Amino acid sequence: MKFRRLFGVLFCTIRLNSIKFLSVQGLKGSKMTYKSVIEELYCKLLGIELKRILSEREMLQNQIGYETAEGEVELLSETTVGQILKGKRNISFNASLAFQTSLDYKNPRELFFPSIEFELLLIENIISTILIDPTFENTFLKKLIAKKFSNVSKKEVSQIIEKNKEIFIDSLSSFISDFPEEETSHQIAEKLTYWLSELACLIPQI
Repeated sequence: MKFRRLFGVLFCTIRLNSIKFLSVQGLKGSKMTYKSVIEELYCKLLGIELKRILSEREMLQNQIGYETAEGEVELLSETTVGQILKGKRNISFNASLAFQTSLDYKNPRELFFPSIEFELLLIENIISTILIDPTFENTFLKKLIAKKFSNVSKKEVSQIIEKNKEIFIDSLSSFISDFPEEETSHQIAEKLTYWLSELACLIPQI
């Protein structure tokens, strides 16, 4: 059964790549791209979650930093942290290191995907965005998702994702490891854009 499911996902991915469902149809000159839409969404949600975590731990924005090779403590500026929490700034490699150190995370993935609840919320928002954002208009991905979600409420979308959370979480975990090659939040967002092809393969399974 696992082999058949794996083969099905592999076949679906190959098929989707062959028809290039992520290519923009009739969107030449558009100011928004798939990457920019996902990047804006991801960074905003991550910022909100990090702000919640800092508040929960009673940490201030001027307490985010890391120890340099020389043994000195390098703190991020409050402005930088504030912009990250608002989703307005890329989490650079150094900023990532600072957050991981300050929050005592064991690997980068704990920072970029702080919890299963965050991942499920992210997936829910990605699906909702694909349905309503004009950037995805006339794409195979939108048509596929619309068949499953177009006539249901946002609450029902959340319930469907929750019911099938293992499928989504396993897929995302396999796609982005604990120590990903990507080092910044914008790079992670770009990787999420590539994950959309796998999302399209998951929809028929739920």
